[in-house]
Amino acid sequence: MSAITPTLATIGRELPTGDDWVFEPKYDGIRILAFADRGRVALVSRNGIDKAKQFPEVAEAVAALHARAKHALVLDGEIVAMHGGDPARFQRLQSRMHVIDAGAIAAHRRSSPAALMTFDLLLEGKDSLVREPWRTRRTRLAALFKHNGRSKSLRLGDVGDDGPAMLRSARRHGWEGVIAKRADAPYAVGRRTRDWLKLKIERRQEFVVGGWTEPRKSREHVGAILIGYYNASGDLVYAGHTGTGFTRESLADIHRRLSRIERSKSPFTVTPRTNEPAHWTRPSVVAEIKFSEWTSDGRLRQPVFVGLRDDKPARDVTREPESLARAR
Repeated sequence: MSAITPTLATIGRELPTGDDWVFEPKYDGIRILAFADRGRVALVSRNGIDKAKQFPEVAEAVAALHARAKHALVLDGEIVAMHGGDPARFQRLQSRMHVIDAGAIAAHRRSSPAALMTFDLLLEGKDSLVREPWRTRRTRLAALFKHNGRSKSLRLGDVGDDGPAMLRSARRHGWEGVIAKRADAPYAVGRRTRDWLKLKIERRQEFVVGGWTEPRKSREHVGAILIGYYNASGDLVYAGHTGTGFTRESLADIHRRLSRIERSKSPFTVTPRTNEPAHWTRPSVVAEIKFSEWTSDGRLRQPVFVGLRDDKPARDVTREPESLARAR
């Protein structure tokens, strides 16, 4: 089962209706498959990176559940930052995304706690559940979590059968959106499926960083990052630039990362014109960006930097179709 990869949701344009759909919050974090067997735990991201050392409180909580269950487990969920006992936005997770020093991890664990919001169970003991319908997997997951005690670092994700109510909660609580799941569907290992629909309530997605510009006046390190996405032909298409949303620390961090992979030639199919001198990079860094809309010429309007991601391969970044982002 260690080779299992997660089901991927398709972007949805409207809430599906009918008794065969259930709805979950779209948590704003890092998608993780948690593997626990024979006392060992791995927290594997979409691009195969084990996050167990980065989020030790989550690994310990999964290990404790594994010890109480006394058999192997594979869980699907999202690691999120916690604030006031509730899941917080992705920005709060940024301080922990790229930390590897043990001392720094311990300090961040105290100041920026994280939890795994668990929403699926793929293996329990010798029973593979991936071919079982969602309802069966959820029933088994809820029963398993009766052994979880009061863990703050391992939570059972919310679910409901009222889509409009879940969407209202998403808007009220500032979630990224809602996930709709067909209750009778098996787990689509490693595939994107329409049995899971991602319904976003804001325009936000990942983009590949292809370079940066020199800063102006008193600004340090980076003026703006130059971002794009891959089209169906495998070309990196320029989508715009943004210099907003950064802190002094994040400007220093992104300059350090990009300067290590600087190159002489633009990675974009069409080299953009910039107001300040540009530096080009190998297109391997992924940034999450929120924006107001796409312009008619394929540029982002009012893009704002949210954070860097290391849980998604750059080559998988494409332009996402419209979802529920229109203001209501």
